[in-house]
Amino acid sequence: MKYLTDLQHRFGFTRNEVILILFLSLSLMAGSGIRWLRSSERAPGATRPVFDYTRSDSEFIARSTAPLAESPQDHPATTRSLHPKKDTPALASIDINAATQQELAQLPGIGPAIAGRIVAYRSQSGPFTSIDGLRSVHGIGLAKLEKIRPFVRVARALTN
Repeated sequence: MKYLTDLQHRFGFTRNEVILILFLSLSLMAGSGIRWLRSSERAPGATRPVFDYTRSDSEFIARSTAPLAESPQDHPATTRSLHPKKDTPALASIDINAATQQELAQLPGIGPAIAGRIVAYRSQSGPFTSIDGLRSVHGIGLAKLEKIRPFVRVARALTN
């Protein structure tokens, strides 16, 4: 106890600070002792075991150079998707003035919401006169229009 009060007076530490310093010092010495004991247990000249990565590397090379499977059942992990693929329609097969919401939703990049907007815009503003008229629908920009352009046509542009 006298040792604690000497440290307190000599260095200006509080009682809690002296206890903390002693605890940290004892922990350091205990850890060093355990490490020394563990190192002396090994045989002289023995090295630590090293993991051999060549097996996993050769497996990676074999799998990455193998041809892809013909059917999706052979490689389900490579064909699994969060969103199932839609069946894309044939080229120029969808008339944007006569297509239903379900038909429009088959277009790449067009979901049910945008398909509904196309139908609503068509009923409010009348039939489209060109494919570029789709740009007026909220959610269809230039990139999306270019993506769907090969699949749509304007066959029935009715004029009043």
